[in-house]
Amino acid sequence: MFNRKVSQVEPIVLPENVKNTYQFNYRLTYDEAYESFFLLANKRSKKWKMLSGIFLAVVATVMLILRYFDQNGIHYSFIALVAILMLFDLIYAPMIKAKLGARKVAKQNGLYKIAVTATGQLRLPNGDVMDLANDKDARVIETSKIFALRPDGRHTFCIPKRILRSDEAGIREIFKAYLKYQLS
Repeated sequence: MFNRKVSQVEPIVLPENVKNTYQFNYRLTYDEAYESFFLLANKRSKKWKMLSGIFLAVVATVMLILRYFDQNGIHYSFIALVAILMLFDLIYAPMIKAKLGARKVAKQNGLYKIAVTATGQLRLPNGDVMDLANDKDARVIETSKIFALRPDGRHTFCIPKRILRSDEAGIREIFKAYLKYQLS
């Protein structure tokens, strides 16, 4: 009666040089943790942030000018204050979140042991297995020093490139296959 199409999920095929499992033991530095948290705290593109910042600055300036000319227009001051607070949040919130996260990592001594599999999973030392793409916002950002990985909204991982050696290309292929990949 109903004609429903059943969508077939295409299997992910990785290059032959990718190993089944990559295991890492490493100590994370404060700077690596900070960079990772900072990159992942910025969900929007640089262009969007710049345009939003300019818009908020213009709104605040116009409202303050209007307030200057209309001494009874307290609502102009309120709108300017809200725009300034939003601008502060846009600029400084990622830095504050990154500092807090990096401080927490440094306090815990930053010693990590994880395994990344070709089937798109992270294996943690306590036996937990986590899919790389746990939600729609799962992503990885690669820089010259780290892979900053966010498989879901609650977990953040930083894999420093200094520990990868010859495994960097294989890890990159796995991340590109299962996550939104961004080069920074």
